[in-house]
Order: sequence, then C-alpha cells, then structure tokens
Amino acid sequence: MANEFWIAGAGSGKTHKIIEDAIEVIKAGGRVLVVTYTTSNQAELRSRFVEVYGSSSDDFVVKGLFTFYLEDLVRPYQNVVFSERIATTMFTEQNPHLRPGTKSWYPNRGEKIGSDLNPLHYLTSCKTKAYTGLLAKLASRIATASRNSPAKRLKDIYQRVFFDEVQDLVGWDYDVIKSLSKVMPDSICCVGDFRQTIYTTTFGHKAPQAPLEKIQYFQSLKFEPRSLPKNRRCIQEICDLSDTIHPGLYEKTKSEVERVPDEVSHHYGAFVIKPSQVSDYLATFKPQVLRWSSSMGKGYLPPNLSCHTFGSSKGLGFDRVLIVSPEKHLKYLGGDDTVFDKDKTDESRNKLYVAITRARYSLTFVVEEALIDKMQLPVWDGILPVGCGAAV
Repeated sequence: MANEFWIAGAGSGKTHKIIEDAIEVIKAGGRVLVVTYTTSNQAELRSRFVEVYGSSSDDFVVKGLFTFYLEDLVRPYQNVVFSERIATTMFTEQNPHLRPGTKSWYPNRGEKIGSDLNPLHYLTSCKTKAYTGLLAKLASRIATASRNSPAKRLKDIYQRVFFDEVQDLVGWDYDVIKSLSKVMPDSICCVGDFRQTIYTTTFGHKAPQAPLEKIQYFQSLKFEPRSLPKNRRCIQEICDLSDTIHPGLYEKTKSEVERVPDEVSHHYGAFVIKPSQVSDYLATFKPQVLRWSSSMGKGYLPPNLSCHTFGSSKGLGFDRVLIVSPEKHLKYLGGDDTVFDKDKTDESRNKLYVAITRARYSLTFVVEEALIDKMQLPVWDGILPVGCGAAV
C-alpha cells in the first residue's frame, strides 16, 4: 500500500488508531517507530500502547522529533559533513545566528565555507551540540551527501513509521519526509490536524508553512489521503460549534458520543456566563478552566485554581470546560466572522478550536456583561441542580 496521510480531527481517536495499526505490525513480526513533537504526546503513546497491548515492547519505539533527527538521520552518517561526534542538541526557538533585536547575522555563520558545510551554521561553538531549529535542514543535507543512506538504514530497522502531529511540521521537516518516502514508499503514515497547529518545530519561512501548502505537499508525494472526521470525545453540539471555526475546509464532524451520562445530564451544551457568575459556576460544576494566557481572569478566578492555557490543554479532554478567551474570540462568538481575516497566522483561530474541543459535555465562555447580549450562545440561567448550593 502507498504511504498514508491522515487528517484526524480533535477527539477522533488518532492515538488509538496508531496503536492498533502498530500492534498489527508487531504481531506480524515487524517493528514500529512513532515520531511526535510534544513530550506529553510521547508519554501518552507509550502508556496507551501498554494499556491496549498488555505490556511494553521493544518493537514499539516512540521518539521525539529532534531525538529522531539526531539519532536516526544525522549522527549515523554525520561523517559525510562533520567529523566530530554531535553529542546532543541545543533547543532554539529563534534563529541563533541573528543578533538580538536585529536582522543582522553574527559573522562566520553562513551555511557554507567554500563547498563545505560550515559547522558554526548548524552547531554551537563547541561543535558537539546541534541547533534543533536547523536539525531537519542538516538531516536533509546529510541525506543528499550520503545518497539517502539514513532512509535506507531506517527501512532496514522499521517496517512502519508514524509521524504524529504533522500539523506542527514546517519547511525542512517536509524535505525530510520527502527523502524518506523515496526509499520507503509504502511504510510511512503521517497523522495530523491543521486546525490544531499551535506550535511550529522551527523558525524561518521555507515552504510549506500554511495548512493548504502542507496538504498539497503530501499530494505531490503521492501520499494516500485519509480522514478521521468522527469525534469520540465531544457531544454533537460542541462538535458543531468547533466546525464553525474553519468553515468549509474539513469534513463535518460527527460525534460518536451516543448519550450524555446521567451525572452530567442536568447541564450540557455550550453557554456563556458573566464574570459575576463564575464563582457559582465553579462551585456547582467544577469545570476545568482554560485561558488564553496565565494572566487572564485574575479578577474573578480563585488565586490557587488549577488552570490550563489553551496551548497546554492540547491533547487533553475534560467533562466540563470554562473558557477565558480574548476579546477577538468573543467577537467571533457574537457573530463577527471577519475577526481572523487579517491575522498573519492561524494561531488565534486554531487555539479557539483546541479550547472548544477539550470539552466532552459542557462548554462555557466567560463574557463581560457589556458584550453578553451580543453572544449567539445561550446565557447560563444560574439555576442550580438539586443538591447543589452556590458558593458562599
């Protein structure tokens, strides 16, 4: 079969699908590698595998993206470019060659010295640490110089390779996938959801960057497209709200939640509340609070309350969610479909999607009283279920 690209929506069970496919390969005598970006997802994959398979297995290998680049694509063949062993990585969110606050480079940091690669472009001054933001580029250069030897080695070790969270990949990451696919035309599976792109693996402006560019890139590599549009986490009302965030770009989400459990049936769906109602709402329903940033909601949230930011909530699910959003999101919920039009990236739109899709049964936004009449969601009526009392 051809290499595959799955668009897996929030709550679609992509982790379960990866585990099931991996177990099938392992039972047939093969070995599986799963590459993913976030450490939380690495831990989730390992624990879920043990849960389903019944034990750990040396044939199920999970690696972080940068660890994979270093251990499997760079270090085994680094001698074609650099002789001194690259021991580890140096994490870089920004271009390490730029002088702070400027667009000018430090001297002697260009990619090449004559026809040779410059170690100071890819490595720290000690030449034993590779900049994470340039690892994919270095891996691509080594692949070219070694006639794609890293990909051939990988094919000998693993029968199936999964790249999870590919929505976070950009630029040179896709060059890496291209070089691997040339040698492994039927054993790579890339999984992601571009509605949930809130991280990027590196800096720079090399294409592909935008979601459509990435989808087209997979098409150019002849990856077979697949879709996982079902949501096993959220009720349909929450799925419908999440579908409005990226209108017309993805299949309509179908909830697989067949019934709302009795213990939460007294309050489910999507709502808004005023800041003055937050104390009662927290005491009554005990929702998980999500907020755009850790500085938001301080005027009405208890100081010691455990909260997630939108970004840190990615990959998690909660029965009830209370959201503290920026004004842009509230304007969107009030019917202004143009609020994201001038954004340079989809970060704000995507973080709203992520926040909404964390909720299984109830989802409530905190809205200032001056805006609440403009909301298209119902206002919580403040009625408490039998047996519940307001916060004192």
